[in-house]
Amino acid sequence: MNLQWCNGVKLKPQDLLSQVSGLATEVYEEILCNYLTLHSEEALHRVSLLSQHLIEDGRGPEDIMSLHFESLDRVLTGHSARRRARFEADAQEFLLEVMIAYGLHVKEYLEMRVRESRHDTEQELNRERQNTRDAERLGRQKDELLTVIAHELRTPITAAQGNVELARRYLTLGDADHAARLLESARRAMERLSQLSRDLVEANRLESPKIFLDSLELGPILSRAVEWARLSGDEEELDIRIEPDDTPLFICGNEDALLSVFGNLLSNAVRYTPPGGTVTLRRGTDESCAWVEVADTGIGMPPEVQARVFEKFYRAPQAREMELQGLGLGLSLVKKLVEAHEGRIELQSMEGGGTTFRVTLPLRNVPA
Repeated sequence: MNLQWCNGVKLKPQDLLSQVSGLATEVYEEILCNYLTLHSEEALHRVSLLSQHLIEDGRGPEDIMSLHFESLDRVLTGHSARRRARFEADAQEFLLEVMIAYGLHVKEYLEMRVRESRHDTEQELNRERQNTRDAERLGRQKDELLTVIAHELRTPITAAQGNVELARRYLTLGDADHAARLLESARRAMERLSQLSRDLVEANRLESPKIFLDSLELGPILSRAVEWARLSGDEEELDIRIEPDDTPLFICGNEDALLSVFGNLLSNAVRYTPPGGTVTLRRGTDESCAWVEVADTGIGMPPEVQARVFEKFYRAPQAREMELQGLGLGLSLVKKLVEAHEGRIELQSMEGGGTTFRVTLPLRNVPA
């Protein structure tokens, strides 16, 4: 090997690292040549770097020894016996320094791998513990949900079966009036069961349900929703009113979906307003939007309930105390349907001071 060329070539550390995989022999030979001619500290530093990356490349001590003697044979080629003897003695010192650096790097490398292994193990254990906690939580939620659903479905089924059986007996006795009243109660129980089934189906829909939108006038939909609410509101001795407004509000919407939206809001208002209270529906426009408010004088909601009221299957403690029935699906469905209309729903409430829900929907031009 040409010693003058060897002394003249200076590889930077970053260049050295990029050549380790394929040019380890050539690089080692260049560093050895530099050390034998100059005995420089730089050569020892560079071979220390090389040994570190040989370790990371999976090279063992025997590979270092083989690399050293192969390089030394090429370096000594063409030199006199005297110079070869001097180089061989210096090469032994160089190899000793290389093996010392190699041993230090092996220790550091193994310690690093042990730390990485411990860290990976801890992360895996943490993931397993979290998965276990999540599975337990989901299991509890599933059990609670199944219990609620079973209770909710059992109640109307039991009521319907009992009323039908009593109606059959009254018909046998020829008392058609009593039988008719019992059958009407059974019909309402079956309607309740049907609504629960629809709610459960709706709850499993995508977060953004796909509905067909068409240009329609909002007023007749609101009037029909109020009429339906009055059927149950009269039994509770509530004043259910709609503020008069003849201004047509044309929107792009789905009639069935909007009936579900305002029907649910009015139904909730009726359900959680004590007898003698008032439920009011009013509407109007705000720039490019139509808005509809459903306001009641009911039990209201504290801030922590307002923050969760649109969550699926959530029911406030006050609501459960006031009425056992309910899956906590209504407002979740309302929010999804409003958002499917590119609208938004907001609420204002005060515990003991009533609640107002405000639905805002984009206005559309009057159809030709």
